[in-house]
Amino acid sequence: MLVRFSETRDLVHRTAHGLTPEQFQYRPDASRWSVAENLEHITIVEQNIVAGLSRTLQMPPEPDKKPAVNDELMLANFGRVVQPLVAPERVRPTSRWPVDNLLDEFDGARRRMVEFATAAADTKELRHYFMPHPFFGELDCYQWFILAAGHSARHCNQCAALKECAGFPR
Repeated sequence: MLVRFSETRDLVHRTAHGLTPEQFQYRPDASRWSVAENLEHITIVEQNIVAGLSRTLQMPPEPDKKPAVNDELMLANFGRVVQPLVAPERVRPTSRWPVDNLLDEFDGARRRMVEFATAAADTKELRHYFMPHPFFGELDCYQWFILAAGHSARHCNQCAALKECAGFPR
Protein backbone atom coordinates (compact mmCIF):
# COMPACT_ATOMS: atom_id res chain seq x y z
CA MET A 1 0.00 0.00 0.00
CA LEU A 2 2.74 2.49 0.94
CA VAL A 3 4.61 1.67 -2.27
CA ARG A 4 1.53 2.61 -4.31
CA PHE A 5 1.29 5.91 -2.45
CA SER A 6 4.93 6.65 -3.27
CA GLU A 7 4.57 5.61 -6.92
CA THR A 8 1.44 7.67 -7.47
CA ARG A 9 2.92 10.68 -5.64
CA ASP A 10 5.79 10.56 -8.12
CA LEU A 11 3.29 10.20 -10.98
CA VAL A 12 1.45 13.33 -9.85
CA HIS A 13 4.75 15.22 -9.80
CA ARG A 14 5.72 13.98 -13.27
CA THR A 15 2.27 14.98 -14.53
CA ALA A 16 2.70 18.56 -13.29
CA HIS A 17 6.42 18.94 -13.97
CA GLY A 18 7.35 21.77 -16.30
CA LEU A 19 3.82 22.94 -17.06
CA THR A 20 3.22 26.63 -17.58
CA PRO A 21 0.25 28.30 -15.86
CA GLU A 22 -1.52 28.30 -19.24
CA GLN A 23 -0.94 24.55 -19.63
CA PHE A 24 -2.09 23.89 -16.05
CA GLN A 25 -5.37 25.66 -16.77
CA TYR A 26 -6.06 24.39 -20.30
CA ARG A 27 -9.50 22.80 -20.81
CA PRO A 28 -10.40 21.39 -24.23
CA ASP A 29 -14.09 21.90 -23.44
CA ALA A 30 -16.36 22.75 -20.53
CA SER A 31 -17.01 19.09 -19.71
CA ARG A 32 -13.36 18.28 -18.92
CA TRP A 33 -11.15 19.40 -16.07
CA SER A 34 -7.78 21.06 -16.52
CA VAL A 35 -4.58 19.63 -15.02
CA ALA A 36 -4.94 22.19 -12.21
CA GLU A 37 -8.53 21.12 -11.54
CA ASN A 38 -7.54 17.44 -11.54
CA LEU A 39 -4.76 18.11 -9.01
CA GLU A 40 -7.07 20.15 -6.81
CA HIS A 41 -9.66 17.37 -6.91
CA ILE A 42 -7.11 14.67 -6.01
CA THR A 43 -6.00 16.77 -3.04
CA ILE A 44 -9.54 17.43 -1.79
CA VAL A 45 -10.46 13.75 -2.10
CA GLU A 46 -7.41 12.67 -0.11
CA GLN A 47 -8.21 15.21 2.61
CA ASN A 48 -11.79 13.92 2.74
CA ILE A 49 -10.71 10.27 2.86
CA VAL A 50 -8.41 10.89 5.84
CA ALA A 51 -11.14 12.82 7.66
CA GLY A 52 -13.76 10.15 6.95
CA LEU A 53 -11.54 7.22 7.87
CA SER A 54 -10.49 8.99 11.05
CA ARG A 55 -14.15 9.11 12.11
CA THR A 56 -14.74 5.54 10.90
CA LEU A 57 -11.90 4.13 12.98
CA GLN A 58 -13.48 5.60 16.10
CA MET A 59 -16.55 3.40 15.58
CA PRO A 60 -16.81 -0.22 16.75
CA PRO A 61 -15.23 -2.75 14.36
CA GLU A 62 -17.48 -4.95 12.20
CA PRO A 63 -15.46 -8.17 11.75
CA ASP A 64 -18.32 -10.08 10.08
CA LYS A 65 -19.09 -7.44 7.46
CA LYS A 66 -17.86 -7.80 3.88
CA PRO A 67 -17.02 -4.99 1.43
CA ALA A 68 -19.20 -4.32 -1.63
CA VAL A 69 -16.30 -5.08 -4.03
CA ASN A 70 -13.26 -7.31 -3.76
CA ASP A 71 -9.63 -6.22 -3.79
CA GLU A 72 -8.93 -7.99 -7.08
CA LEU A 73 -11.49 -5.84 -8.88
CA MET A 74 -10.09 -2.68 -7.32
CA LEU A 75 -6.51 -3.61 -8.22
CA ALA A 76 -7.46 -4.71 -11.75
CA ASN A 77 -8.90 -1.24 -12.35
CA PHE A 78 -6.16 0.64 -10.48
CA GLY A 79 -5.74 4.04 -12.11
CA ARG A 80 -8.07 3.26 -15.02
CA VAL A 81 -11.22 5.04 -16.04
CA VAL A 82 -13.65 2.12 -16.17
CA GLN A 83 -16.62 4.44 -16.47
CA PRO A 84 -16.74 8.21 -16.25
CA LEU A 85 -18.02 9.42 -12.89
CA VAL A 86 -19.39 12.78 -11.85
CA ALA A 87 -17.64 13.95 -8.69
CA PRO A 88 -19.84 14.88 -5.75
CA GLU A 89 -20.12 18.64 -5.30
CA ARG A 90 -17.98 18.72 -2.14
CA VAL A 91 -14.92 17.37 -3.99
CA ARG A 92 -15.22 19.34 -7.21
CA PRO A 93 -12.46 21.86 -7.94
CA THR A 94 -13.22 25.50 -7.23
CA SER A 95 -9.74 27.08 -7.55
CA ARG A 96 -9.20 26.85 -3.78
CA TRP A 97 -5.45 27.32 -4.21
CA PRO A 98 -3.28 29.23 -6.67
CA VAL A 99 -1.75 27.06 -9.40
CA ASP A 100 1.70 27.63 -7.87
CA ASN A 101 0.54 26.02 -4.60
CA LEU A 102 -1.20 22.93 -6.01
CA LEU A 103 1.71 20.51 -5.66
CA ASP A 104 2.47 21.71 -2.12
CA GLU A 105 -1.19 21.21 -1.17
CA PHE A 106 -1.15 17.76 -2.75
CA ASP A 107 2.11 16.85 -1.01
CA GLY A 108 0.68 17.88 2.35
CA ALA A 109 -2.48 15.85 1.80
CA ARG A 110 -0.50 12.82 0.62
CA ARG A 111 1.90 13.07 3.56
CA ARG A 112 -1.07 13.13 5.96
CA MET A 113 -2.60 10.17 4.09
CA VAL A 114 0.58 8.09 4.42
CA GLU A 115 1.06 9.04 8.09
CA PHE A 116 -2.57 8.21 8.82
CA ALA A 117 -2.45 4.91 6.92
CA THR A 118 0.74 3.86 8.71
CA ALA A 119 -0.60 4.73 12.16
CA ALA A 120 -3.99 3.13 11.46
CA ALA A 121 -2.44 -0.10 10.18
CA ASP A 122 -0.30 -0.28 13.32
CA THR A 123 -3.25 0.05 15.69
CA LYS A 124 -6.38 -1.27 13.93
CA GLU A 125 -7.50 -4.22 11.83
CA LEU A 126 -8.36 -2.15 8.76
CA ARG A 127 -10.50 -4.91 7.25
CA HIS A 128 -13.00 -4.57 10.13
CA TYR A 129 -13.92 -0.92 9.57
CA PHE A 130 -16.16 0.26 6.75
CA MET A 131 -17.03 3.54 5.13
CA PRO A 132 -19.44 4.00 2.21
CA HIS A 133 -18.20 5.19 -1.14
CA PRO A 134 -20.70 7.20 -3.23
CA PHE A 135 -20.27 4.92 -6.28
CA PHE A 136 -18.80 1.60 -5.07
CA GLY A 137 -20.71 1.00 -1.83
CA GLU A 138 -19.19 -0.07 1.47
CA LEU A 139 -15.40 -0.38 1.35
CA ASP A 140 -13.16 -1.48 4.20
CA CYS A 141 -10.46 0.92 5.32
CA TYR A 142 -7.68 -0.97 3.57
CA GLN A 143 -9.63 -0.71 0.30
CA TRP A 144 -9.99 3.02 0.83
CA PHE A 145 -6.20 3.30 0.82
CA ILE A 146 -6.02 1.27 -2.42
CA LEU A 147 -8.68 3.55 -3.87
CA ALA A 148 -6.87 6.74 -2.83
CA ALA A 149 -3.67 5.76 -4.62
CA GLY A 150 -5.56 4.53 -7.68
CA HIS A 151 -7.67 7.67 -7.77
CA SER A 152 -4.62 9.88 -8.20
CA ALA A 153 -3.29 7.60 -10.96
CA ARG A 154 -6.67 7.75 -12.71
CA HIS A 155 -6.61 11.53 -12.76
CA CYS A 156 -2.99 11.63 -13.91
CA ASN A 157 -4.08 9.47 -16.86
CA GLN A 158 -6.81 12.02 -17.58
CA CYS A 159 -4.15 14.76 -17.48
CA ALA A 160 -1.98 12.80 -19.92
CA ALA A 161 -4.94 12.70 -22.31
CA LEU A 162 -5.36 16.49 -21.94
CA LYS A 163 -1.74 17.00 -22.91
CA GLU A 164 -2.41 15.09 -26.14
CA CYS A 165 -5.28 17.36 -27.18
CA ALA A 166 -4.66 19.37 -30.36
CA GLY A 167 -5.38 22.63 -28.54
CA PHE A 168 -3.05 22.00 -25.61
CA PRO A 169 -0.67 25.00 -25.38
CA ARG A 170 2.85 24.15 -26.56
